[in-house]
Amino acid sequence: MYKHQVRNLKRFCSVHFEWIIFLAGLSAIGLMDPYADNGPSFCLFEIMNVPFCPGEGLAHSVAFIFRGDFNSALEANILGPVTLIVLIGRIIWLFTDRVLNTHSNSEYEKSFPLKGR
Repeated sequence: MYKHQVRNLKRFCSVHFEWIIFLAGLSAIGLMDPYADNGPSFCLFEIMNVPFCPGEGLAHSVAFIFRGDFNSALEANILGPVTLIVLIGRIIWLFTDRVLNTHSNSEYEKSFPLKGR
């Protein structure tokens, strides 16, 4: 029984990992205070002391959008709205594909055929 539960947990994690992580990341950004500059930085460019980062202010931009402050969002990073649209679209696509199974002939289904179907 234990091996079956572990196998089901591994399958669940492999199937749902990406959309859950994206949703958790967007939720964390939504809860972030975009006006605070004292938080930790996860930017690899900043960690490596590179003076320019193309994603500079991207999380701040998305956080401003969640608060409805579109002018500040565009000032923080002009790609913030595009990033938010792409991430939300990806989450919706993955959710409908993996949970609701609405996409027929999914590449995912071809790579992991389910037994008993």
